[in-house]
Amino acid sequence: MTLLEIQKLLQADFIGGGKRRPDEVEIVSACGSDLMSDVLAFGRQGEILLTGLTNAQSVRTADIIGAVAVVYLRGKRPDEECLALAREKGIPLLATRKMMYEACGILYSQGLPGVSDLAQGGSSDEEAVEADALTRTFEVTGRNFSRAGRASTTVKDILEDIGIDPLVIRRVAIAAYEAEMNVVMYADRGEMTLSVTPAAVTLRLRDEGPGIPDIGLAMQEGYSTATPEMREMGFGAGMGLPNIKKNADRFEITSEVGRGTNLDIHFGLGRRKGERP
Repeated sequence: MTLLEIQKLLQADFIGGGKRRPDEVEIVSACGSDLMSDVLAFGRQGEILLTGLTNAQSVRTADIIGAVAVVYLRGKRPDEECLALAREKGIPLLATRKMMYEACGILYSQGLPGVSDLAQGGSSDEEAVEADALTRTFEVTGRNFSRAGRASTTVKDILEDIGIDPLVIRRVAIAAYEAEMNVVMYADRGEMTLSVTPAAVTLRLRDEGPGIPDIGLAMQEGYSTATPEMREMGFGAGMGLPNIKKNADRFEITSEVGRGTNLDIHFGLGRRKGERP
């Protein structure tokens, strides 16, 4: 179903965002929710998001899950911040006076599946979990202190936008920052990958650097090989790896001298902020 067909079915107005003609935008499914954590958990690439939430979080969430358009319900209109973000991301925004139940019913009756229908296509449990996962990867440049911490800040912003528990966000942000700084201080380059499923947040760090000769020693609080320059900038107190372990539910580290270091950092999730028991 095209975005133009959906606009006609819902008697909606185009209010901004998109860069392609509506008849060229193909929609594979629909997801209706005002709780963005549910959208993260169940949303899929190529869907259209129907919601009454009109702040920038709706567009950020659509961008995170790969939704190709957002429809605002109940006659609501997004604020200017939301419109500006939609223009930046190239996500078309529509507005209809229809209620959630009616709008979803119309699209479903005309053959547009919901995410639960797609999940019944015979895939394995592992494939279904992967489809519901959010994944983002960030480049980290070694010895570029002016950009240090940007990846960690972005991770924190994403988790806040999708409604993760603030206590979990704090732990993830601390671990992400410590891991990122290790890459900046010691490696030539690295990648930080954030993965979020309904069950867990995972950070994976892969760097290209000197590696760690003695992981047991490196895990001791206070042990550091930081240079005077690093210490002058406030880094290298020897708490990085211990701090990551302290904040994580599970922490795995492997390293090869002359090749680099890999970190896998896991955080279990209970209910997300705003969700009811």
